[in-house]
Amino acid sequence: MKLIISIFFVSIFCTYNAYPTSIRVVNLNLLIENNEYLNKLIENIEEEQIVYKNKFNENEEYLKNKLDELDELRLILDDSELENEINLYNQELNDFNIKINSFNNHYENQINQFKNKILQSIIEILKKYSLDNEIDLILDSNSYILSTNSINITELISKELSKLNFNISFEKYK
Repeated sequence: MKLIISIFFVSIFCTYNAYPTSIRVVNLNLLIENNEYLNKLIENIEEEQIVYKNKFNENEEYLKNKLDELDELRLILDDSELENEINLYNQELNDFNIKINSFNNHYENQINQFKNKILQSIIEILKKYSLDNEIDLILDSNSYILSTNSINITELISKELSKLNFNISFEKYK
């Protein structure tokens, strides 16, 4: 009788352990950064930025010339007038830096918003893959130390992601 009970518990224990956790890994960063729509968006943004960058370069040259003039004015102007000129220059320089930061932040935000759209699509693909294939856990490839390449599903997810169409429009800088 004890033997039957022991066999029963061993069989239950072995059956429980016979179904290992199914784990897969995916390289999210690779999927996002290599996305063709993201790369096209970045190209479009870079084309859009050319006009602004030329204007910024002109403004930068103007400020550089103004600084040179201030050096020359040191010999001509009294201290209060020179201080006023320096304050005007500093205000222009500050305004210029604010514009540059606003410009950079604007496009950085546009790219980050698009990356978030891609990430959301990847998550949806991963959810479907997980349900269809009875996967218990999917890790980002940067979150584990060592595994075999057989559990890496990045290529499979990349193929699914490439089937999707993304709108690559962006808000232009104003």
